[in-house]
Amino acid sequence: MKDLKSFLSEIDKCVKCGTCRSICPTTRVLGRESACARGKLTLIRAYIEGELEMSDDYTRHVKECAMCGGCRDVCPAGVKTTDVYLAARADLVKVNGLSFLERMVFKNLDSTRLMPSVLRLGARFKGLLFKAASPAEAGTASAIETDTGLISRFSLPLVGGGRLMPTVAKRFFLDLKEVRRLGKRPKKASSNTSETASVKVAFFAGCGVNYLMPHVGTASLKCIERTGAAVSVPKGQVCCGMPAFYTGDVETAERLARKNIEVFEEYGYDFVATSCATCSHGLKTVFKKLFENDDEMRDRAEAFSAKVRDITELLARDLKPVKTVEGISPTAPESGGKEAVKQISVTYHDPCHLNRNQGIKAEPRALLEDAEGVDFKNMKFACSCCGLGGGLSMTNYDLSIAITKRKADGAIASGADVIATACPGCIVQLRDAMQRYGVDKKVVHVVELL
Repeated sequence: MKDLKSFLSEIDKCVKCGTCRSICPTTRVLGRESACARGKLTLIRAYIEGELEMSDDYTRHVKECAMCGGCRDVCPAGVKTTDVYLAARADLVKVNGLSFLERMVFKNLDSTRLMPSVLRLGARFKGLLFKAASPAEAGTASAIETDTGLISRFSLPLVGGGRLMPTVAKRFFLDLKEVRRLGKRPKKASSNTSETASVKVAFFAGCGVNYLMPHVGTASLKCIERTGAAVSVPKGQVCCGMPAFYTGDVETAERLARKNIEVFEEYGYDFVATSCATCSHGLKTVFKKLFENDDEMRDRAEAFSAKVRDITELLARDLKPVKTVEGISPTAPESGGKEAVKQISVTYHDPCHLNRNQGIKAEPRALLEDAEGVDFKNMKFACSCCGLGGGLSMTNYDLSIAITKRKADGAIASGADVIATACPGCIVQLRDAMQRYGVDKKVVHVVELL
């Protein structure tokens, strides 16, 4: 990646018009100049020119951002604001290094043994620090929610203050027997499907699906298989590296990207699919950026990224899933023995990494509108950031969850019973917001409704 000083010309494009203030989620909550792009760029420029030291205040302002990309998209001068922020964060790591916790987590993200072992150990003793959230606390009706999450028993850093934490899965997605079989060789397509029988899809799980929501992974595989495509789940895949990348740890992000490219290159595939908007953004866009100055890896990264599809993009554009609603809307027999699909009202939240960074907005909506048993309702401010991104929920939880208040209000106004989205991270944040603001809505992944 480029050095921070090389972004001076990019920063100079800013004409201080303030358009960025109108869309910035942190500015909406904090109401101060340093929260918006105009203010951040001014501070970063002063730091580059030596007028400002790398103080705690400077560091806080650089990290006080959800990296949603809204300011970049509305900037009339076309300033690549998020690229500047990422370079500034990488500079922070270069000068100050990582915190102890960041080093412990990021340096082991590519371990297929250590990370799972630590999470399993934590899950075993979770009762000491957490209690299971009741349906009322989780803001969901027990009839439609089985995993309500965890709430801290004490006021602890990162997890305290009544925060709803996701439950670590009893069996990780990549450890499931049926998934491990798919790691050996691509599954043969159904004999009764001819159009896409030759299409081979390699599935990338990502940490959210693997450790927290394996059911989203299995639902994704079912959706792909119903089209007749052959699907494989490459063994040895690791974290996409985006948590490290957005913190400024470019070295770890590069290591993880290289590892994943090497693993997937061993499998023959037409597409690489993932059910995480952050992962698809990383695999499709960031991998190329990481290796743009690496002669040995550049072409390999571009070849890999060209085949990456978000699961909603794959199903809406490249493959055609079978219409059905599983798990969320049970069928009820009518007189005469015929089954009728129970209607559920569903609205949709746009993950920033999917909408703003990949331009995928219509596809998930088309899937939901076409799904049997789904009554789709639009949500006001569906494209606004949920507040999770850029590590903000870890570095400034109060600001992060305050941003999500708009999303909770939009969910109420939509009149829908279910909020669908296409990112495990957004699901975690939205579920927390629903319990925080007392909103009785279930939050699910789009593939759970297909």
